[in-house]
Amino acid sequence: LASLYESPILPFTIMMSIPLSIVGAFIALAVTGQTLNIFSMIALIMLMGLVTKNAILLVDYIVQMEKKGLPRNEAIRRAGMIRLRPIVMTTLALIAGMIPTAMALTEVGKFRQSMGVAIIGGLVSSLFLTLIIVPSVYGYVDDFRIWLRHLFNLDGEKPLKIKTPKR
Repeated sequence: LASLYESPILPFTIMMSIPLSIVGAFIALAVTGQTLNIFSMIALIMLMGLVTKNAILLVDYIVQMEKKGLPRNEAIRRAGMIRLRPIVMTTLALIAGMIPTAMALTEVGKFRQSMGVAIIGGLVSSLFLTLIIVPSVYGYVDDFRIWLRHLFNLDGEKPLKIKTPKR
């Protein structure tokens, strides 16, 4: 991700979405009385990939809009509006696909029930939190990136010379 965005700091924005999904998965497991077992752990690994994909969709579009010359806040607003539908559609499709697993209609399905519950809970929480928190974090991380570039003079500007009076 650092080479994709040409910044070692910007991928932290995308990685912020991972804890948001894990929290939702644990809450869903607790509410339904499911345990943390091998299937729910597999679900957590799967969630990391799914939620990261949504954050990448959002951040990548923000970066594209900024490269086209849009101000950062306008790029964030536009990316949120334009990428909302693909993110919601993929999330709802995954939730719909996990409903039979979460319902555990057969005796064998009860073993995998925690997987469906964890994925549904993680996707629901990350859907709402990713669309709110990832753009906010992007703004802060971008401010930090700009500050670091200015601090280490990576913009190519000449440093200010302070003239001292002659004695």
